[in-house]
Amino acid sequence: MRALHWFRNDLRLLDNTTIAALADRDVEWAPVFVIDPRFAGESHLPRVRFLMDCVRRLRADLERRGVSLYVAEGLPEKLIPSLMKKSGAGLLSFGEADTPSGRRRDETVVQQVERQGAEVLVLRDHTVFGPDEVLTKQGGYYAVYTPYRNAWWQHWKEAPRRGLRRVKMPAEAFEIEDRSQRSASDLLARYADLSGQKLPNGGEQAARRRLASFLDEGVRNYATDRDRPDREGTSRLSPYLRFGAISVRTCIDHALAHAEAVPAAAEGVQKWLDELVWREFYAMILATSPRVLTQNHRREYDALEWCGSDDWFEAWCEGLTGYPIVDAGMRQLRETGWMHNRVRMIVASFLTKDLLIDWRRGARYFFEALVDGDPASNNGGWQWAASTGTDAQPYFRIFNPVSQGLKFDPEGVYVRRWVPELRDVELKFLHAPWKAPAPPEGYPAPIVDHAVQRQRALDLYKRARAVSS
Repeated sequence: MRALHWFRNDLRLLDNTTIAALADRDVEWAPVFVIDPRFAGESHLPRVRFLMDCVRRLRADLERRGVSLYVAEGLPEKLIPSLMKKSGAGLLSFGEADTPSGRRRDETVVQQVERQGAEVLVLRDHTVFGPDEVLTKQGGYYAVYTPYRNAWWQHWKEAPRRGLRRVKMPAEAFEIEDRSQRSASDLLARYADLSGQKLPNGGEQAARRRLASFLDEGVRNYATDRDRPDREGTSRLSPYLRFGAISVRTCIDHALAHAEAVPAAAEGVQKWLDELVWREFYAMILATSPRVLTQNHRREYDALEWCGSDDWFEAWCEGLTGYPIVDAGMRQLRETGWMHNRVRMIVASFLTKDLLIDWRRGARYFFEALVDGDPASNNGGWQWAASTGTDAQPYFRIFNPVSQGLKFDPEGVYVRRWVPELRDVELKFLHAPWKAPAPPEGYPAPIVDHAVQRQRALDLYKRARAVSS
């Protein structure tokens, strides 16, 4: 029997659940990637360019194994059923979608393919456990991370899901011939990165090198360094996990093995693995409550009056707020398509609690600007910062951008790197340059007073809670 494998967010050959399942069946396979214009039409976005780099490298990996990746452009709902019919395939496989729109698309594809008499194989690959697997004792979904994490690790302890340590693919492959379709090289060429942004290299090999480097050099001090944007203390694997250039199971397997071999790294490994569980938690929240993409998770804040101005939002986007740690983060994002996680929390808190601007505007901006733009994690992080999400902390957690800068960039290395106007400012004034005897030229004064805005935010949140009750 012939089978098509539809690559989406599983752009790798090692530990690919669905491809490995095909290898256990007597099939001749052909891999397919569809450039969906609804997604890839925004070719200027960092995550789209990174995705296409991953596809190019996956295509090369397959070719080295004598397998051709068929690349087509169009709506998957039309193209996939058509390719199934043209190729005479009796089986379609793909990894489970991780967004509401993706699941709706897949339902349409499955219905049409099954109507043609073909079989469909869909397996979970994006996370270790599915949303219906880690449940409360009452059978419901967790709404707070810590009890979810505890239950997640109990599930892992009882039935760990290890990654495959070798590539497993069907023995035979066939090539889809379609003279009417533009070549894969031509289709992918338009996404060559000409932006000047310093995006990471895509692909499975880059992901595995990144993991190995992090475990060898960074994970030992991860528990402390992860909050320091002035250090290379994080894994930088989020773009690769976003598009499946590496599996989360592989990350967990290798990290646990490293902790066993290097006991001094155990604390850092556990802290990092808990961050991967955060990713699973937010994926569960989105899968079970898709409304959170556009609505507050906590309905008591639906009455919040977001009163910040468009000028403030523009200054935030441009990294011109007058608060150095905020501006450094926003400029890092613009130049690299990535921002340190601690700084993501700082700039998100600043937008929602200091500038009093709706978290949805910030989430949209991040999703477009980030190379690792993941709907679930992006939404979860923003609602956490805005206190409208799953976090159990009260709404009066408001980051002070000056003290955050002093604590997490104490030598000013991060700020000086991304805000060149401040490179000559004395360290004791660096995170509050307006206090310097001679404020630096070319750098704006603070657009708001943090103390004043903090009180305004507290009043607005308190009023919203009163209205909802």
